[in-house]
Amino acid sequence: MLRALQVLALLSAVAATCASQTIPDKLLSSPVRLELDKPTQEVKEGTMVTYTVTLKNAKEQPVTTSNNLQLGIETPTGAKNIEIPAGQSSATFTWRAANPGVMQMTVRSGKLVPATGLLLVTPSPKPRTPGNSQQPQPTPAPPPPVGATAGSNDAAKKRARRGAAPFRIMENTAKAVMEEAPTLPQATKIRLYIQPVPVYGNPVDRIWSAQVSVAVLGGSQDSLTPVAKDVNVHFQSSMGQLSPQDIVLSAGQFSNFSKPAQLTVNRPGTGSVLAISSLGSAGPVDIQFLQPPPVELRLSVSDPVLMGSGSSTANVQVCLIDQSGAITSSDQDVPVTLTATGQLALTSLSIQHGLLCSNSTAWTSGPGTADIRAESTGLKADSAGIIFPKFPWYFVWLSAAGGLLGALISGKGDLFSSRWWTHTWRGLVLGGILGTVFYLFARFGAIALPKDSPINLQNIPVVSGIGALLLGFLGGLYGRKFWKSG
Repeated sequence: MLRALQVLALLSAVAATCASQTIPDKLLSSPVRLELDKPTQEVKEGTMVTYTVTLKNAKEQPVTTSNNLQLGIETPTGAKNIEIPAGQSSATFTWRAANPGVMQMTVRSGKLVPATGLLLVTPSPKPRTPGNSQQPQPTPAPPPPVGATAGSNDAAKKRARRGAAPFRIMENTAKAVMEEAPTLPQATKIRLYIQPVPVYGNPVDRIWSAQVSVAVLGGSQDSLTPVAKDVNVHFQSSMGQLSPQDIVLSAGQFSNFSKPAQLTVNRPGTGSVLAISSLGSAGPVDIQFLQPPPVELRLSVSDPVLMGSGSSTANVQVCLIDQSGAITSSDQDVPVTLTATGQLALTSLSIQHGLLCSNSTAWTSGPGTADIRAESTGLKADSAGIIFPKFPWYFVWLSAAGGLLGALISGKGDLFSSRWWTHTWRGLVLGGILGTVFYLFARFGAIALPKDSPINLQNIPVVSGIGALLLGFLGGLYGRKFWKSG
């Protein structure tokens, strides 16, 4: 008997573990912004550039769209449209970098935070064609000396032509090389670029990040120019951390767009970045690290958990949402009032300043549809409706079956004897009744086992099939010991 009870105790612990539930956080999985895979890059003139646009949630993770998502792309040469297909999280598009310069890409879709990217297109050398170069004119021969004969004059002309030919060929070659070689302006200054501006942070991890780059300019028109020798550049920021803070533009480089410095900030505000080099300084450039203000409330209700009393309980939490639909915080406390069908443990919640959501409160209701509403002054209210489940009464039949089994085990000494057959129906009926009564009493906590019992009723879930069977078994087992039917 003791061994059987120990096995039952182990099964009850397993049943309690299986009955535990996890609550998914639906708010953080919804799409809130777009992102380009190459926020800054450097390409050569005439290159075909490929971008990938990804839909992301508040955790900076890719998330799929339930419907076809239309994207509008603003390129330096005009607008174009693409879409992210339903069930996908990204799409690609191409653009031809036809002209040199620094250009911006912007991708938008509805209220989502847009994606932006900077592209530096370097000029390619364009040598002059041979047809455009001026052909050198032949140098006229000097006049013959006075008194020279015609034969001698002809011989002198031939010698002059043979001697001048090599020099004329070298002169023509040098002129052609000089005409075909491109003349590049000298690097005279740097220009500072921040991507993106403004910076929308990740409110979950409280991180705002941007890329810091410089480009080299020269000539009277400040055109993109490579540096002739290594140039050291030092970055300074009034907020956050820069990595790296010092870079080197090697000879022949136009910029550091391919490997920008990363600026990371842990709070919203306004800062500035300055670049210092041997070619002079650039900036400071002001940067806004934004935490968009909340415009509405969003209810987060967990799946209802059935209680032993027949009612169900769900956990309710209220969060702040900005205009783009992303989760956000406020710089002051936000009081929230809750009204609901059923019973709330707390009808007033508070979202503390700097936090995204309130503490959770319990919402208990009977079976059927129930509604809840969250309100706060100055913010759009939110409502939600869920269906609280009905109590599964088949658990009672399982408890009766467990009671029959317990009655059989308790009377195993007379099992299949003549006396057992005479009173079988009585024992079985009594075991089933005792199992059902024991289960119903255990649901409301109105029963306890003897002190020497190795089983704790609190560990047996009353709203699971295994728990109902175990409680019925215990009712039939212990009930038959104290209530003899024979």
